[in-house]
Amino acid sequence: MCTMKRVHITGCRRSGTTLLFEMLATCFRHDDHCEHEQSIFVPVDQPDKSLYFSKKPSDITHIHRIFQADPNLHLIYVRRDPRAVITSIHPTRSDIYYASFERWLRYERAVTRLLQHPRFHLVAYEELVCEPDRVQEQLSAQFTFLETIHPFSRFHEYATSSEKAQISLKGLRPISQDSLNAWKNHLPRIRFQLDRYPELQQVLRKYQYESNDDWLGLLEGIVPKAQTYGEKTPGWLQQKETDLRFMLKSQAYLKTL
Repeated sequence: MCTMKRVHITGCRRSGTTLLFEMLATCFRHDDHCEHEQSIFVPVDQPDKSLYFSKKPSDITHIHRIFQADPNLHLIYVRRDPRAVITSIHPTRSDIYYASFERWLRYERAVTRLLQHPRFHLVAYEELVCEPDRVQEQLSAQFTFLETIHPFSRFHEYATSSEKAQISLKGLRPISQDSLNAWKNHLPRIRFQLDRYPELQQVLRKYQYESNDDWLGLLEGIVPKAQTYGEKTPGWLQQKETDLRFMLKSQAYLKTL
């Protein structure tokens, strides 16, 4: 029976999961962590470790069954303003936007049932970059087995991040709030996503990213910039195949408990 505690980070792509993972791996004492990404369904080498950190953003859509069953699994979800997510560009593919609002909303629906669970913690990206040490304190308070060795605010001074992580982060550097309003530099993309998913307007108020609709004035006269990458919603057959695949993975995981 495996007694290793595992802290696993999820969230929509381009929501800040890599940043939080590197902070976690640098600033909390632990036995080991994955190099960059590792699905929760991939076994850990040498499971006799006492504390392991991993990250796989998309796991949130199929993690519920094993999360409820495994008392040693602790889950963190990073939430970010959807406008920032849908306008974020990965350095390796500067010609495309990596995430759609449909994906952001799908992940939010998946996380809803976990919000009150004692082994689940929600991190707001905006708070992470503005008050990193406060977020670290909140994590330590909820997951009491976490032992701080460095402050989140200085993680870049001690990190030994993988090449993939450094590419995603655009290098190891002090935490910055510059990205919070960077979506305003991509208004044609925002216009396209809002036209395609009108519910974005309501979601921004629901999640308190906006108190009113005044921000829509920025989009007046903006021509939408269409994109096909990442905009196709999974079809019924594809979704059934995915559900079956993760059901089998879940069963294999549960057998290790």
